[in-house]
Amino acid sequence: MKRKRLAGSLFSGGGIGDVGIDWGTSIPVLAACELVPSRAALIRKNFPMTKVFEGDVRDIKADYIKYIKAKLGSDPLWLLTLSPPCQGMSSNGAGRISAEIRAGKRPQEDERNRLILPGIDILENLKPEWFILENVRRMENTIIRNEHDRPENILDCLHRRLKPLGYLIYANIIDFRDYGVPHHRERLITIGCRIPQVISRLPPSPPGFTNHLSPYHKPPTHGKKGTMPWVTLQESIAHLPALDALSKTHDDIDPFHCVPKWSEKQYFWMKFTSEGQTAFDNMICVKCKKEMQNKTALHCDCGESLPRPQIFKKGKLRLIKGFKSSYRRMWWNKPGGTITMNSGVISSDLKGHPDQNRVLSLREILILSTLDHPTWKREYSFEGINYGRMKNDQSFSAKLVREVIGESIPPLAMKKMVEHLLYLER
Repeated sequence: MKRKRLAGSLFSGGGIGDVGIDWGTSIPVLAACELVPSRAALIRKNFPMTKVFEGDVRDIKADYIKYIKAKLGSDPLWLLTLSPPCQGMSSNGAGRISAEIRAGKRPQEDERNRLILPGIDILENLKPEWFILENVRRMENTIIRNEHDRPENILDCLHRRLKPLGYLIYANIIDFRDYGVPHHRERLITIGCRIPQVISRLPPSPPGFTNHLSPYHKPPTHGKKGTMPWVTLQESIAHLPALDALSKTHDDIDPFHCVPKWSEKQYFWMKFTSEGQTAFDNMICVKCKKEMQNKTALHCDCGESLPRPQIFKKGKLRLIKGFKSSYRRMWWNKPGGTITMNSGVISSDLKGHPDQNRVLSLREILILSTLDHPTWKREYSFEGINYGRMKNDQSFSAKLVREVIGESIPPLAMKKMVEHLLYLER
């Protein structure tokens, strides 16, 4: 009789990725580990059968291991997923950082990068048949102090410690929009397997991880075999009622279809910004229609202010400093921009609605994240979790929704990855 497959998750957030495992493939998630109380509360609310370990993974890893071993008995854990914090990941060259550390010129270290180490400790103790490590693509170049207090690339550390346990490890950069997720989300996905029957059918991973992404470095090209057609914003959210960042910030029926209010200045800048464009490029006067040629111009020759992001600082009016992806609208015929924790801030990266004067609503980011998706037989609930200020008598925190969605792996993507692992076992 085949044993039941069971999973566990670390750095679980609000359990969004676990939706793809537990709800999507009917593989129960035995235990989750999460530092932030509001996220842990979300897991308890949506996964009442999952044991939630709340706190720093370094402090509770022994209890986590003990609990899962007690539940499994002599059986191995089938899958462990890890999504360690990504805010501290470095985009600097690994070689240069390593040299600086050896020379005693180590740059200021973000301790969040080293949280992968207790994750590896748990992998070594539980020895799951599969693991999925999800993080930003910058992790491929991130150097940490390993357990011996020596500089080491994170992926090299993972390979060094787990290969002796029989793991075959692949690292791939994947854009989830190639797999049916309607927003651009590029991540480094590292998968390990220690099932001999599966390993015997797979090509070896690159030795020593010196080129740990080759030959799997490039993600599948859109439209080629093995990928899905992109799901556009038009297909995903065009059916929703119109909103406006000044005159109508909330839908009368759906409390999640709501947006933050803009200032008059922000509204002016974005009102004259076309689909796919940034307000920084608004060089045409809204009054006399003259196009200004000076790239630093803030006013037309007629004296009218140009609809470009500007600020009065230190006695001088100047353009707001920012990337050209700021104050920019998305495109109807493409997937949405990357959903981040700042999805409600128009000055952040590519956050404008294609033609309405606003950012995306909570309902829209729920749809684009695939948390609100017809695949799931139940609805994920944010109700009653006290985090931040609940506005307009809402029973949920808009701040919590945006932050949890922005830091999570899309559950539809997790479902597809786990289904692929199941396929490889056939």
